[in-house]
Amino acid sequence: MISRMRLTACLLLIIFLLSGCWSRRELNDIAIAEGVGIDISDGQFELTVQIVNPRSVTKEKGNAEVPIIVYSSKGVTLNEAVRRLTSSISRNIYFAHIRILVISEDLASKGIVKAMDYLMRGSEFRTDFDVVIARESTAKDLLSVMTPLEKVPANYIFNSLEAAKKEWTSAVTIKLDQLSSGLVTPGKSSVVSGIEIVGDPTTGKSNNNIDYTSPRVKLQYSGNAVFKKDKLVGWLNERESRAYSVITNQSMRSSIHLRCPDGGNIGIDIARVKSKIHAVVKNDKPEIFINTRTEGNVSDVECKINLFKTETIAYLDAQYADFFKSNMERTIKKTQQLGTDIYGFGEAVHRADPTYWNKVKDNWEQVFKQIDPHMNVDAKVRGTGTLGDSVVNDAKE
Repeated sequence: MISRMRLTACLLLIIFLLSGCWSRRELNDIAIAEGVGIDISDGQFELTVQIVNPRSVTKEKGNAEVPIIVYSSKGVTLNEAVRRLTSSISRNIYFAHIRILVISEDLASKGIVKAMDYLMRGSEFRTDFDVVIARESTAKDLLSVMTPLEKVPANYIFNSLEAAKKEWTSAVTIKLDQLSSGLVTPGKSSVVSGIEIVGDPTTGKSNNNIDYTSPRVKLQYSGNAVFKKDKLVGWLNERESRAYSVITNQSMRSSIHLRCPDGGNIGIDIARVKSKIHAVVKNDKPEIFINTRTEGNVSDVECKINLFKTETIAYLDAQYADFFKSNMERTIKKTQQLGTDIYGFGEAVHRADPTYWNKVKDNWEQVFKQIDPHMNVDAKVRGTGTLGDSVVNDAKE
């Protein structure tokens, strides 16, 4: 009898410890946000939210429902803007599925620290979504453009960013928490991919934009925004962006072309790139060393050249290495003029000599401008394909 009472008491205790779904949210009660944009307008934040249209998900065949709905509101603080949105939406906004955050170039130039504080402090937002800069446009206009291939434009922006990083390396991916960390971490500034609207933004808002084989309005990645602390101070073009990815060991696959000895081009498909930065402090001065190793394969030949000869491969290796080194040098000099260390040279100095770093960290911008990095690029052409001579040249003959 006593054992039964003990068993009953244990079962009752277990029931009280079980958690229920007290915080559940029904799909019919929420509006799922896939993209968020932040602009500055009349001295206030303008928040734009790209929401999945539930009617487009459940629509019957033949009904042409737009896949997304875009809402905007203003507020002195972002929290005010978020709460004000409720006056125009019949459902509570669910921010946990955000894939992309778009910040306007205008706001980025003025400073993003206030926006970052709200996004990082609030419990409604995750911090693992990508951040991009709307170049020469507003975040609101960019999130309103209808895109091909993906029904939800935020998914298109996210997926195209991932593809561009893996196959071309001119774009970079940075999460919200990484960007926020870059604002407060001495010795390294942030870089954020820029995206622009190609065409008339008004036309892009129509669902008819994707009814053409070639959409009239497109979204296209365009360089990388360079930050100094929390402000955008300049842009890297495509070649400089690729060099930045190499220096910071973010480069994946890519492609370049080299000049043949007697004219014409030869294409190199870059298979892998590895870079490492380390620092040494000598005579109270920092020295930065960048060691890069890269391998590539010949992808196409448009000149008369024999790839079976050892001296030919040596010639290509030298050009290959010079291409990387010259672009890296030019990119570093540009960012030194901007006075912002986007490579983490300061972090390398801190690791090498913490005592020295403590002396110069408050004046690192000036020290960074004086650094002349030592670069070693080991570039090898490994694969030449199954042809020794150019088919193009044989055809001409």
